Amino acid sequence: MSGGQAEKVGASVIKQLGIKIVLLLTAEQIREHLDGNQFFNATQQLIALERALYSNLGGKSEEELSVEQSKVESLYELLKLKVFRIIKDSIILAPANPELLLDAVCAIVEQEVEDETYKSENPPDKSVSYRPRNWREFWMDTVKQSVADRMKDIQGTSSAENLSTTALCFLHMGRTMKEDMITVVNCIKQHYPVQFNVCSTYAECYHNYFSSQLQLIAEFELEDKDTYLLLSWVQNLYPNDIQKNSILMKELDEAKLGSLLPPKMIKQLEVKYLYNEAASVKNWLVKCLEMEVKRWTEEREPEKLDGHFHSELAIDVIQTIHGRQKGAEEITPELGKQLSFILLVELSTFLKRYKEFNEKNKQHSHFKAMIIANINNCTYFSMFFPQPIFRKFTQSKWLSCSETMDEIIQATSNHLSEFKTLLDPFYQGIMEKIHGHLVREYIVRLMKKKVSLKTPELQQNLSKLISAHASHLQSFCKEKGSKATWLDSALPKLAEIIRLQDSTTIKIEVAILANTYPDIRKKHLAAILYIKGNLPNSEVRSILSFLDVDTSLPTSCEPLFSDIKIS
Repeated sequence: MSGGQAEKVGASVIKQLGIKIVLLLTAEQIREHLDGNQFFNATQQLIALERALYSNLGGKSEEELSVEQSKVESLYELLKLKVFRIIKDSIILAPANPELLLDAVCAIVEQEVEDETYKSENPPDKSVSYRPRNWREFWMDTVKQSVADRMKDIQGTSSAENLSTTALCFLHMGRTMKEDMITVVNCIKQHYPVQFNVCSTYAECYHNYFSSQLQLIAEFELEDKDTYLLLSWVQNLYPNDIQKNSILMKELDEAKLGSLLPPKMIKQLEVKYLYNEAASVKNWLVKCLEMEVKRWTEEREPEKLDGHFHSELAIDVIQTIHGRQKGAEEITPELGKQLSFILLVELSTFLKRYKEFNEKNKQHSHFKAMIIANINNCTYFSMFFPQPIFRKFTQSKWLSCSETMDEIIQATSNHLSEFKTLLDPFYQGIMEKIHGHLVREYIVRLMKKKVSLKTPELQQNLSKLISAHASHLQSFCKEKGSKATWLDSALPKLAEIIRLQDSTTIKIEVAILANTYPDIRKKHLAAILYIKGNLPNSEVRSILSFLDVDTSLPTSCEPLFSDIKIS
């Protein structure tokens, strides 16, 4: 509470203690205070005038009493009008003219004090027309109306974003609530007594208005994009961008606002969203295949890219599925997972139709080129699907991610079945590419610098986990036909470097690793050594300098580390 407010509220406390320090003014003088927006002074004088009037009714004619009462009530109406106009415009006025808001708030507080004084001085059954005046309730109604007016005023929202009317409405309400609540916290809260719970009051008003509008919209037949928009605001933007805002989080937590929509309605929207997405992707895949069929029926050789037969089909399909999956994940990870399963079913159906089309066109003049283009497409597909799951290694602790490796193996296995119709040399080539991709992706996640283990015990536990993953990966790839044995020692060697504690033995392992994979660079090794949180910087530099010496022998290995980018 500011010094000015303390002084004004202090005056109310003095009055509650029964100390009368008020110089009675005339109605005309009080009006002058009101004209000068001196609300607190006017309130004190008006209460004193009111008390004097109603405590000294004797000796006055009805006409005289009516005239004086009319003057008092007229002043009250003017005071109320001016004070609550300030309250209604608080969001705009508070940053520019805090003293004006403070004066208005203190006037309301003074009226609250007088209401309580009246109740304590009069028996419950005594009723008069002028008390209690209940300005606190009117304050609540004014705040609610102010919030509603600001949330309705979409005219101030720029349409430059090229958004739909629904999207603009959501954007306006979200921005308004966030910006206004920041103003409440920074510029308004300090002028109110604690018992007003001003932040919670404003927050509830904004939340309830936002919620009511969303529920109203959700009850209508929504377009696909509006369903996505609703879910995005309810489950992502509102909880993450507004409720978790650093300035607002504490205040909004205390308000206990909850979700913008009830759970049952959210579930219905999710079901509708998943159905719409599946239908949309299915239609798009059918169109993609129709366009591919049309290209083949034109009896033209496939296009070439960098000297290789190429088709845009795989790129179109992957971009479509990846885009939809990413959109669902941005709503919630769980919804993204549900959509992934649905889209995989649609993709499987698409691939079967694609295969059937190829089998029916063996007499095509460019059939061989078609098959080569198809094999190239298969490589794109095989590389794409395990990759979303690999992200989980950076989203969870390494020491609790064995289930993630199982998911990767299972997802890869599921999609390999689509390539069983290829001749062995082609299938083996694809499998070896997948093998290398899996090993590289694992190393990339290991080098993300998400964990630094400070004790030998923790490092040994991680080393054992990596070794177990390496064994699992190696067995799976070998079983599926990969003969890329040159990849087998990469992960075990990295695991051994993480396990060892003596810098000399670490250097020996580094030398062996560099001999086997001569494309490893200092940045790669540094990312691995980062995991060893108890390794002094001097020893890290000494180990890294070991790569300055070219100790590598000729090797038949393909590049492994050169494709791994370290930021």
